[in-house]
Amino acid sequence: MSIVHKFKGNSNNFSWEGVTPVSYPGKEGVFKHVLIGAAEGAPHYIIRYFRLEPGCSSNYESHEKDHGVVIMHGKGKVQLNESFFEVEPYDAVYVSSNDIHQFTNIGDEPFGFLCVIIP
Repeated sequence: MSIVHKFKGNSNNFSWEGVTPVSYPGKEGVFKHVLIGAAEGAPHYIIRYFRLEPGCSSNYESHEKDHGVVIMHGKGKVQLNESFFEVEPYDAVYVSSNDIHQFTNIGDEPFGFLCVIIP
């Protein structure tokens, strides 16, 4: 089943019709929007948007599955294993399977990125 979730936000508040943001478990100030996934009938990949409030971080973790990330707004830092990189809008990040990774908002405004994974 094909579907379109129309963007209804603005440069400071990303949101889409039919997509309800959820708080990231155990992480205050971190929100996840699943744009394309199981609810849309997508069997091969998931597209998510994450929003981190100033000073907030994603989980410090690793997974068996690769991640493709595109920074949409704000300023952040990404840890990939023992290396750290500052990132800003339109930068792309590839997280290899089993690499330790974490995204952190280092700016004064929300930091947001798209993340594509396989289920």
